[in-house]
Amino acid sequence: MSRRAIKAINWAALAERVPETEKAAFAAFKAKSDQYLQRMNLYPEAPPKIDWTFYKKNIAVPDFVDKFQKEYDAYSVPYPADKYTSLIDTKEKELLVKIEEFVEQSNNNISNAQKEIKKIKSLLPFSEMTMEDFRDIYPEEALDPINKPTIWPHTPDVQPENDPGMPKGH
Repeated sequence: MSRRAIKAINWAALAERVPETEKAAFAAFKAKSDQYLQRMNLYPEAPPKIDWTFYKKNIAVPDFVDKFQKEYDAYSVPYPADKYTSLIDTKEKELLVKIEEFVEQSNNNISNAQKEIKKIKSLLPFSEMTMEDFRDIYPEEALDPINKPTIWPHTPDVQPENDPGMPKGH
């Protein structure tokens, strides 16, 4: 079973998905896997058959070989139980939901950005726009010397109300 699983790995497809920063780690992992596969292939897939008749003829102890054969045939090494496939499948389903949410959110962001681009393209070019036009289009960003005067360079960090040393209301 494990031999088939290792042979079924598509290393080329995996290598395409590995980022450049992880290529060395991937190569080390593949080398370790190849070494394991080579060591595993040194041994036969099934244990060699025992010639019980030979031992029955050559061992003088009565019923010793029969007893040993019975115990040998009854003994089996269980293949480790697969405890992780179900966890991986569950995690994959969770990630697929997150991916769908991300795709939906990204599509909404793209749609909003396209609307904003369309809005900007419909505006007057900034080279032809007056300060009043700019204030009408972008009231939050435009300078308003009457209702909200500012000092040069008109950025929030240099305004008196944002100075931590200045008392409130001055």
